[in-house]
Amino acid sequence: MPVLAWIQIGNFYYFLFLALLVGISVFSVMLCNRFGKVFAKRYITIILWVNFALHFLKQLLPIYFSKWPSGLTDSLFPNLCATLIVLSPFIFLYGGKYLKDYMFYIGVLSGVLVYLVPTGAMREDVTGLDYAFETARFYLCHWPLVVAGLLMVQQGFHKLDWKRLWSIPLVFAGILTIISASQILFGPIMKLDGYPHDWVGADGVFNRINLHAAMSNQSMQFGPQAGVDGLFGWAYPYLIPGLMTYRVDGEIYFTPIIWIIPFLYLGTVIIGPLMALPFEHRQMRMDVLAFRQKRKMRALHRRHGH
Repeated sequence: MPVLAWIQIGNFYYFLFLALLVGISVFSVMLCNRFGKVFAKRYITIILWVNFALHFLKQLLPIYFSKWPSGLTDSLFPNLCATLIVLSPFIFLYGGKYLKDYMFYIGVLSGVLVYLVPTGAMREDVTGLDYAFETARFYLCHWPLVVAGLLMVQQGFHKLDWKRLWSIPLVFAGILTIISASQILFGPIMKLDGYPHDWVGADGVFNRINLHAAMSNQSMQFGPQAGVDGLFGWAYPYLIPGLMTYRVDGEIYFTPIIWIIPFLYLGTVIIGPLMALPFEHRQMRMDVLAFRQKRKMRALHRRHGH
């Protein structure tokens, strides 16, 4: 049994990979500060394109090659991180400010969360080289999301504006649309392994708890994953009917993508300003002071008006 088989939340290897992520991030910042913006742009571009290439070259690994052709869908848009890996080189080089905002906030956050909750590395089958290769690939493909997003802002290739945070959930929903379309359009390939082809029902694409939900609903675009039902299942009947949920034969279904948008806005309001603060603290302070000043002026105006 390889040593990597021992990765569990809280153990030595768990903290080792977290420390490596922090170390690589700090080293990358120091390196780019030392050699300047021309080097920094090349560095970011290289790690993004290498990650892009590895996303497709992983099909040569036995664990993926053995699942052809259905395994090809793992190199398309199966989840948020995979989609961002494919899109990041293009966003960095050609994307507008809203896409680069998404690349920073979601790339850094999702990359860190993967290291904090490394479900992809905590597998039941932990024997042989397949596990070692897949675990190494799992960690290697996520650190560029953190480092590239961080360097893009820290090196001045993109300027954040916390007043644009309203757009993050909408871009997020657009990415979920790409993921959903990928699951539906490439269903015939996955169907070779029994992928559901009905829309609703026990084997439907929109049924988040069918046998293939781990494949089709990794990013929860069709509803919460069944694993969280024990914590949040009590709340499902109270979500907004029609907008967030609907019923078929008495069973609750979630409106694809739209159901999660209110939660995205809640998370953005809480986490977004905290992520922007290290880069936007001066502007945020000025905006808060300006807001307070406007409130005082309005109060004075109302007083004099009376």
